Amino acid sequence: MFYRAIALSLALLIGIGTIIPLATESVEAGKHRKKRYHKKKYRKYSKAWWRQYRAKQKRKRALMARKRALRLRQLRLARLRAKKKSVNTPAVAAKPSQPKPAMPSLLPTGAPAPEGWAPAQNSGSEVQFSVDGGRGTASISVVGPAMGETIDTGRNRTVGGVPVSSLRREVINRMIRENGWVVNDYQKEVGKKKVYVVVAQSQGPGGKINSRMFYFTEVEGRIFSVATNTSVDSAERIAEESEKVINSLQARPRPAQQAAIREE
Repeated sequence: MFYRAIALSLALLIGIGTIIPLATESVEAGKHRKKRYHKKKYRKYSKAWWRQYRAKQKRKRALMARKRALRLRQLRLARLRAKKKSVNTPAVAAKPSQPKPAMPSLLPTGAPAPEGWAPAQNSGSEVQFSVDGGRGTASISVVGPAMGETIDTGRNRTVGGVPVSSLRREVINRMIRENGWVVNDYQKEVGKKKVYVVVAQSQGPGGKINSRMFYFTEVEGRIFSVATNTSVDSAERIAEESEKVINSLQARPRPAQQAAIREE
C-alpha cells in the first residue's frame, strides 16, 4: 500500500511537469502571432486623404534621394578607380603620325583648279575652295535650269533665259544676310560666251572690306555660278582665275553635272 502511494505520486509529478511547459509554449506562441495591418481608406481629397498622400510622397522623395546619393557614390568610386588605373599604367609612346597627302584640287569638270585653289569642305549644293593662301574662299554651284537663250542687249537681258534682274536680286539678298552691298553689274564675254557679273563688297573682321564677285553662265542647259570672297588687293588676280574656271566649265560640260542644284 505504501509503495503504491509512492508510485502514484511520482506518476502525478511527471504528468504535471510535462503538461506545464507545453501549455506555456502554446500561450507564448499565441501572443506572438503576426498582426495584420489594414490600410485605412479615406474619402478622396479629404483632409485625412491629403495627409496620407503627402506622407506617401515624402517617403517616395526620400527613397529617390537615397538612390541618387548611392548612384553618385558609385560614379565617384568608378572615377577614382579609373584614375588610379591610369596613374599606375605606364604611358605608351605615341606613334608619329604620317603626314596626309595633299588632296588634288579639281574642278567639277575634272580639270585641275587654278594654282592656289585648295579643296575645302563641300556641301551637297556647291563645291568650295580656299584661295589666296587661305585668306579667301571660292565656290561653284548650279543655280537652276536654263529657260532659253542668253540676251545681252536691251532692258530684258537674260542668262540662259533667266532674267539678270533675278540673279542680281539673289546676290542682293545674300549680301543683306552677310553685311554686304552690291557695287555694279554687267555682262562680258568669257570663252566666246556671255557671262553675267555682279560686283559686291562686304565688311570682314576688324572692319576690313572684302571683294565679292559673282559670275553666272549657262552650260548645257544649266545656270552655273562662280562666287569668290577675297581681299581687295587680290581681287583682280582672283577674277582672272575665276574666268579660267568658267572657261573650264564651258569646255567640258558633261562632268559639270557633279555640282548639285542649289537648295533654296
